[in-house]
Amino acid sequence: MHRSYLFLLLLLSCYCFSLSAQDIKISPISVNERHSSEIAPFFKDSVMLFASNRKSSLFVNYFNDNKEYLYHIYQSRLKPDSTWTKPTPFQPEPDFFIPFNTGSVIYSTDDSLIFVTQNHYDSYKRSKKSSNGNLMGVYMATKSKRGWSRKTNLSFNSKRDYNTGHPAISDDGRYLIYVSDQKDGHGKMDIYVSEFVNGEWGESQNMGDHINTSETEVFPYYHPSGKLFFASDGHGGAGGLDLFYVVQTATGWSDPIAFDSSINTSADEFGCYISEDEQWGFFASNRDDVDNIYRFDRLFPTFDVCTQQVEDNFCFTLEEDGPIEVDTLPYVYNWDFGDGQSARGGIVIDHCFPGPGTYRIKLDLIDTLINVEMLAVADYEVELERTQQIFISSKDTVTLGEAIDFDLTKSYFSDFKPEAFYWDMGDGTKLKGETILHIFRTKGKYQIKCGATSADSPQTKLCSFKEIIVID
Repeated sequence: MHRSYLFLLLLLSCYCFSLSAQDIKISPISVNERHSSEIAPFFKDSVMLFASNRKSSLFVNYFNDNKEYLYHIYQSRLKPDSTWTKPTPFQPEPDFFIPFNTGSVIYSTDDSLIFVTQNHYDSYKRSKKSSNGNLMGVYMATKSKRGWSRKTNLSFNSKRDYNTGHPAISDDGRYLIYVSDQKDGHGKMDIYVSEFVNGEWGESQNMGDHINTSETEVFPYYHPSGKLFFASDGHGGAGGLDLFYVVQTATGWSDPIAFDSSINTSADEFGCYISEDEQWGFFASNRDDVDNIYRFDRLFPTFDVCTQQVEDNFCFTLEEDGPIEVDTLPYVYNWDFGDGQSARGGIVIDHCFPGPGTYRIKLDLIDTLINVEMLAVADYEVELERTQQIFISSKDTVTLGEAIDFDLTKSYFSDFKPEAFYWDMGDGTKLKGETILHIFRTKGKYQIKCGATSADSPQTKLCSFKEIIVID
C-alpha cells in the first residue's frame, strides 16, 4: 500500500480564508471537514462528487501506512439556496467501490460511462504479494437498463510497474486523458492520452514536453470548449502546484496559460471543475493547511456603453479662402503641411499626415513666372490625436476550430489608465487579459467586446467592439 498512497498524495498534495477581489470571488464550500482532505471535485446535475479521506464507517475503516484514513468518494447536492446537503458516501451500485483508495470519479458526457481511480487489489493479502505495493489504476464501467456493469481494468494500466489515475474524457468520448508515473515519462508524473478505436482504449501516448515537464503534471480536466485544464509545478507560476490550461489548435496544443493570480497561490491548487461558460467552478487547494475544495465566481463588470472601434485615418481635405482664383493666372498656391511634405495646387487639397502629432500648416501664393512668393495666405498649427479607444486586433474572418489570437496593442488610452481588460466573445465565453486565445465552435457572425476598468476610478470604463465572421 505504501507506494500507491504516496502516488495519491503526490497527486493531491499549505495555507482558510474567503477571498473577494474586484473581479473574482473565492470561498471554501461547506462539504469540507476540518481534519480531512477533500479533493477532485466533479460537478454534474447539481451534484458534486469528490474524494475525501474522512472516517467512512462506524465499524470498519482502512488506513494507510501513516495510520490515515483512505480516500473514498462522497456526494453532496447544491440546493436552490446555494447551500450544500450533508455529504454521503457515493455508490452507483452496491459494493461498486473497493474498500481501499478511490481517488476520483468522472462520467462521460452522455452518462453512459463512469471512470474511477482506485487501487488494483481489494485485499491486503493480494496487495502484499506485489513488490511495488497496491498501485493505482483507471477503471471503467458501462451503464445499461439494468444498471452499471462491473468495473473493467483498462489496458494501459499496470498492476506491477506504474500508477495511472485521474481520468478526463473528451466531449465526443474519443479520448481519455489521465496521469501516470511511467519510467519513460518526462517527469515525476506526466499526462497521457488514449484513443478509443475499434471498441477499445488504445495504447498510452505521452502528451509531450509541451505540456509535461521534468516536474509534476496532474489532474487533467477536459472542458467543453476544447481546453485542457491541469495542475503543474513545472511551468512556473505562484508556487507549488498551480492550475493551467492549454487550447487545442489545428497544429497542436497552445502554450500553457496560468489561471488568475487570485486562484493560484504559493500553496497547491489542483483538481478543478470549470463551468461551461467558465464563469465559475471548483478547485482543490491546501492553502488552509489541509486539502479543501473552493468555489470561484468571476465578477465581471458591466459595460453599458460600448462603441464600435474605428481605424484612425489621418487623411484630410484642407481648404482656405484664397485672395484670387488661379485657374487662368500664372499663380499657384503652395501648401507646406509641416510633416516634411509640400504640394502646389488650389485652395482645396487632399493630404494624408503620417500619424498623430502637431503640424504647422503654411499656405503661400506663388508667382510661377518668377517663382517668388507673392502672399502668405495662412499659417497655423493643427493637433492630430488618435481616437481614445480599446482597439481589438485579430483576423476578421476565421474558420471553425481555429485558435485565434486577440490583442490590444493598437489601443490608445490617453489619460485613461486601464486596470484590467474583460472580454465577451459573443458565444457565451467571457475572458480576462490584455491578450487572449479563443476557438469558435459554431459558424456565424460574432460581436467581440472588450472593456476596461480604470485604475483611478472603478466607475470609469472604456469599451469597444468589432465583428468577425466564423466560417466552415
